Amino acid sequence: MIIFIPVLLVWMATEIFYRTAENNYSFKFEKIQERKNEIQGLVFGNSHAFFGLNPEHFQQNVFNLANVSQTLYFDQLLFEKYVDELPNLKFVVLSVEYSSLSQKDNTSEDVWRKYFYEAQMDLEVPIVSSFDPRKYSLALVRRFSVTKDYFKTYLDDGTLVTSDENGWGTNYEGQINYSIEKLGKMVAAKHEDGLMDFSKNEKRIQGIIERCKKHGIKVLIVNMPVTEAYFLNINMEKWQKITEVCKNLAEMHDNVIYLPLFQHKEFEIDDFYDADHLNHSGAKKASEIVAKELFLMKNFLK
Repeated sequence: MIIFIPVLLVWMATEIFYRTAENNYSFKFEKIQERKNEIQGLVFGNSHAFFGLNPEHFQQNVFNLANVSQTLYFDQLLFEKYVDELPNLKFVVLSVEYSSLSQKDNTSEDVWRKYFYEAQMDLEVPIVSSFDPRKYSLALVRRFSVTKDYFKTYLDDGTLVTSDENGWGTNYEGQINYSIEKLGKMVAAKHEDGLMDFSKNEKRIQGIIERCKKHGIKVLIVNMPVTEAYFLNINMEKWQKITEVCKNLAEMHDNVIYLPLFQHKEFEIDDFYDADHLNHSGAKKASEIVAKELFLMKNFLK
């Protein structure tokens, strides 16, 4: 009992912390509930879109549902949850990045996040087993050392939320103080899984597109900008295949356009926070380019 009671108290305190301390998952869920009847556009994707597409620079009412390391698996789950609940949804922006199409389900990117999507975004997540105790206790999801860091951040900042009211990631301002060349090589290596089978994730995008078509919703597929230091260290054969998939999707469906910004001439090194993420000025540029492209879409407002 002497050993068990302190462990129980720590578990209870951790569970209460994760259930009550607002984070990006619970915050985005709350905000989208408040604005269901207003939202005209949704942004999906990983951190490139989370930090790189700021709804403030769109002409319509847009909410950014992207998140750090968010895979197409969760993009699809979130889309399916909200497509029938947003009566004024007119377009979807889907970020497809170098790591997106080959990403497998339930790997390192999802190892803990899946529980937060289910518990705090009210999603039915099939890769979470009903026999998994972490499904019922967020205190069991993260290592205690990580939880301590979160708790310290919460005490220092009063929140774990790093997005604004529109869901845009706000904490990538300025530039990281690190060699971009070294960082580009390191991050590109981290994103390389050596896989060239895109069939499962391509099918997910097809499903989103087909559902959008039925609802009269436009889809913009975008590859977000990266630095040359990152670009030069990726597998060019794989990247060519990714762009071919995106082009083919746009050619196959009349409600889809493809906007490749991966190496767009408008972006300079000062627009990046690090090797593959835009900072605030870069996000403004990217958002304005995407917003302009949306208005050029045929019959966009009909």
